Parts: sequence; C-alpha cells; structure tokens
Amino acid sequence: MAENVLAFDKKEKVLAPKDKVENFMLRNRKPLLALIATLVVAAIAVCVCFGVRDASRRKGIAAVDAVEYAYTKNLSTLSDEEKTARQDAALDGLKPYLSKGGIVGIRAAMLAADVYAAKKDFANSLTQCLAVAQKGEKTYLSPVYYYRAAVCSEELGNIEDAAKYYETAANKPDFYVASHALFNLGRLKETSGDYKAAGEVYQKIIDDYSGDDFAKLAHSRLIALKSENKIEQ
Repeated sequence: MAENVLAFDKKEKVLAPKDKVENFMLRNRKPLLALIATLVVAAIAVCVCFGVRDASRRKGIAAVDAVEYAYTKNLSTLSDEEKTARQDAALDGLKPYLSKGGIVGIRAAMLAADVYAAKKDFANSLTQCLAVAQKGEKTYLSPVYYYRAAVCSEELGNIEDAAKYYETAANKPDFYVASHALFNLGRLKETSGDYKAAGEVYQKIIDDYSGDDFAKLAHSRLIALKSENKIEQ
C-alpha cells in the first residue's frame, strides 16, 4: 500500500507539458506582460509611421496634381505673357516638393522639367530630368529622362554630356527608343570628328535592331562614312 502511495506521489510531481507552460507563465508573468506591451507599442508605432508616410505621400501627390492642373488648364489659349506668368506660378508651387524622394519628388521634377523646357531654360530642365532619371533609377522613367537630359545637353551645346546621356539611355533595359538614342550617339560622334566610334555605333544599331528605321539610317551613314574615307572600307 505504501509503495502505491509513493508511486502516486511521484506521478503527481511529473507535470504535463501544458502544466509546465502554465507554471512558466505564472512565474514570468510580469516580464512577459512587459514584453507583450513593448511589442504592441512597437507595432502601433510602425502602423502610425506607415500611415503618416502614406498620408504625406497622398498629400504631396495631390499638391503636385493641383499645380499641374493650374498650369495646363487652357494653356494653349493664353498669350505669351500669360503663359510666362503661369509657368512661374507652377515652378513656385513645385518648390516644396522638388527636394523630396519617392513618387512625390519624381512627379514634381517631371513637371518642373516640362515647364523649364517650355521656357527654353534647358539648364534647369536638364537638372530636373537628371533628378527624375536618378530618383526613378529602377523604373521605366530612367531611360526616358536620360534621353531628355541628352536633348537638353545638346541644346546647351554640351556634346560630350549629350553623348553620355544618349548612351546611358540606350543601355537601359527595354528602352523603347534605344535605336534612336544610339543613332543620336553616332551622330554626335560624327559631329565631334570621332568617325571610328560613330561607325562602331552605327554597326551596333544594324546588328542589334535589324529592320528598324534607325538601322536603315545607320546603314546609310555607315556607307557615307566609308565612301568619304572617314572609316575603313
């Protein structure tokens, strides 16, 4: 009988896993509650942070949209003087957003690039085009705005930078007018007297974009350079 009682006592002392967890929770309830409270506060802080960011982003986009609407509304019907006033107002409205990152900064820079180009202020348009290209480096906007930066550079007479930006645009994946960018690069190489490099660019267009209109133009330029003995036959 005594042995049975002893065996029963031993069984009682061997707790089930559920009991062990309950005992652990009871013994450590204060630090566990503190940890849970900390995690809840952290989760709330993250949600608030993302909520504030999202609200700020929406507010910024709405502000840029408002500037764009005010700038473009009936723009073609305005006199030159009225257009200039509209352009200046748009640029002034965009100032708070040009330094921002993300979609707000990109949208603001895109509009500013357009406004400066309309004013024929190609130096400032170039600055904003490069801002879009760099802020949107991983998007389809990057090659488009490197191309536009090349056009601005060419307008400013900076052939070296123009060639660099055309080449950068052409080398971006899936740029839909890469052959055009390369042709412009070849044209600028000709302008600078680097006929060998121009010939190499034209040959690349022919090899990579067979059947494209710019491949046909590149072929005609290649023939012309050879006939003029500017490059080897």
